[in-house]
Amino acid sequence: MGSPSFVATMDAVQRIGERCRQDELSPDQFSNEVTDVFYEYLANEDPRDDVVALVDFCVDVARDVCELTAHADRVLPHRLSHQLRWILDQQGDGQSLDNIVRQLRARLEEGDEIAKLELVDLCRSGYETHQALFSAIDSEREILDLAYSFRVVAALDAAVRPTSSGRLANEDKSRGLALPRTLDLLAHLANDPSHPSGTLARDTLVELTAYPETSGMAGLRLPVHLLSSDQRATLHDIYLTHEEAMGPEIVRIFISDYQLRDREILRSALWQANDAQHFTRAAAAAGDDSSA
Repeated sequence: MGSPSFVATMDAVQRIGERCRQDELSPDQFSNEVTDVFYEYLANEDPRDDVVALVDFCVDVARDVCELTAHADRVLPHRLSHQLRWILDQQGDGQSLDNIVRQLRARLEEGDEIAKLELVDLCRSGYETHQALFSAIDSEREILDLAYSFRVVAALDAAVRPTSSGRLANEDKSRGLALPRTLDLLAHLANDPSHPSGTLARDTLVELTAYPETSGMAGLRLPVHLLSSDQRATLHDIYLTHEEAMGPEIVRIFISDYQLRDREILRSALWQANDAQHFTRAAAAAGDDSSA
């Protein structure tokens, strides 16, 4: 019959199919969940299993839930078949996510600068160049954790900066969780006052406040007490740009709540950054007086 994980995957696919038949899932949701459990199986694949038979089984379940008396979608089984077989082809080429992470980690541990550049490229466009590997929920997490572990701020920046449609932490990835998680990783690095990666991460968070997709979320994660004068100046310029975008010539009804909230977050960050600067100066002056 197959390994325990093989049988468990078949059972899971049947349960997903039943939920779709009962209208608890749409056909697209069915396809996504089947792909997720297929990825989970491949992570612990038993070489004795007939994986092609598992793909055929998934497609048969898809045909069953998409027949005329149910959802009447004859395209979805073909699309699911193409997707699962494509994933298998990627595995056969040695392009499993585990292999990529393992190889990059080994090279990063040796201080390979080219590996850092490859990691940046993967974070910037991996969802397009390696779509089969990053289709499952949370599949990007290992790559982003790798970038965080080795303090490759440029990779985390590339994953979240909304200038590439293939970025690993786009706002739709992993049901919207990839973006805030990546910003959290940047924020953790940004809170280091002494390591060079801390300065780079703070630069990145400040720059991300300029984009509508990341403005408020990046602003909330700024360690305002650690911002340099240049970073405060950049943040101030970005804030003014937000203000100009909501100038008197703009019809107020077209200004969204998100724009208003982002502006208030940046305004608060600026005030707190300047307050922190005053506290720091006062503390330094008090220290000088006590030592005199």
